[in-house]
Amino acid sequence: MINGPTDQLADRLDQLRPDLDQLVAELIAINSQIPPHGDEQAIVEFLREYLHGHGLGAGTVLSKEPSRPNLVLRIQGDQPGPVLGLCGHVDTKPVGDAAEQWRTEPLVATDVDGMIFGLGASDMKAAVAAMVTAARAAHDVGAINKGALELILVADEEAGATYGSRWLAPQLSDLDACVIGEPSGWERDWQGLHLISRGLSCFRIRVAGTQRHSSLSDRLPSINASLQLARLMIEMNESMRLSYPKQLFGELRPTVNPGVLLHGGVFFGVVPGEATFGCDVRTVPGMTYEQLSDDLRRWLRRASERLGIDAELEFEPGLTWIDPSTVPAESPIVRAAQRACRRALGEAPPLSFFPGTTDAPWFTAAGVPTIPSLGPGILTYCHGPNEAVSARSVHQAAAIYAHLVADFLGDQSSSTIMA
Repeated sequence: MINGPTDQLADRLDQLRPDLDQLVAELIAINSQIPPHGDEQAIVEFLREYLHGHGLGAGTVLSKEPSRPNLVLRIQGDQPGPVLGLCGHVDTKPVGDAAEQWRTEPLVATDVDGMIFGLGASDMKAAVAAMVTAARAAHDVGAINKGALELILVADEEAGATYGSRWLAPQLSDLDACVIGEPSGWERDWQGLHLISRGLSCFRIRVAGTQRHSSLSDRLPSINASLQLARLMIEMNESMRLSYPKQLFGELRPTVNPGVLLHGGVFFGVVPGEATFGCDVRTVPGMTYEQLSDDLRRWLRRASERLGIDAELEFEPGLTWIDPSTVPAESPIVRAAQRACRRALGEAPPLSFFPGTTDAPWFTAAGVPTIPSLGPGILTYCHGPNEAVSARSVHQAAAIYAHLVADFLGDQSSSTIMA
């Protein structure tokens, strides 16, 4: 039997469950899409008032630019000890071109057979709500005995973190560990406890053509840039190979995703003189920008010569390179997360890697051991229509975070017994 306040967490979390469900709905209702808005002020102000209203304080707003605020709130224990960060982003991808494919209103949380539909439900407003609720429960039962818990609620994750963790993490100099609440599953909830998140590099390839009157295409030589783009993009999908070292997980490798953006042509009646396609590469530990750049430029030179295409490559400012992130399996934060998962789920998810990119690299670069993904939801539901998260996984997430706080920041007896 667990001694002290930790054994009260389950009861307090049960009491807070209606509040958690309501908080998820309230966060979904606040429009924090980037782009087009690029403004997280409303959701940060709501969270400040919510936290203050529940006795945790209003936290501190830290901003590189006033319309892109981050909220940091610290709950201090009675004794010296480590500082644990729970980090979630409050922005979402936009509804975008898929608005008509939504079966529910994107900004209205709608429960359908235990699944909560809404923009940002899985990525990652449910995790933010679970972190806040876990902080409330841990605070209310006195589970933070030593050190401090820091809620880190950040802007701009979905567009490269220029105004979020990339800027903020170096300022949080006394963090000893951090957990990012990105979805843990890609086919089912809690599919993995992720030690690695892939990095990201984005670039555009511009293809040149001959802009002229389209009625002359059968009379004068012309090069349709859009058709050349299509040939080159197909060639990239079929023949691009990247250099990377052997990985901890055998199935972990980089992915090349051509054509995530497309632009070409002027209007009807005009042969396109220029066309551009955007690509992203999901990188793995051990890869470098220099090697990737060499691989891409070598491939483009050979493909262009073989196909007779005039093309050039430009990396995307702000998204040129985001490092992959790694945390050792033997790290205290990983061990504590495994114990918390066993307590909340009955067993710890297998150690794995997160397919996407998270805010973890910015904390890792600052010397903070960071779990890049431990949160409710399934990645498959994210960045598309009908985003959803299971209510059960949200409740489980709050329990995982609360028990993780009690384990990492509680007294020695709690940590020992939970092991």
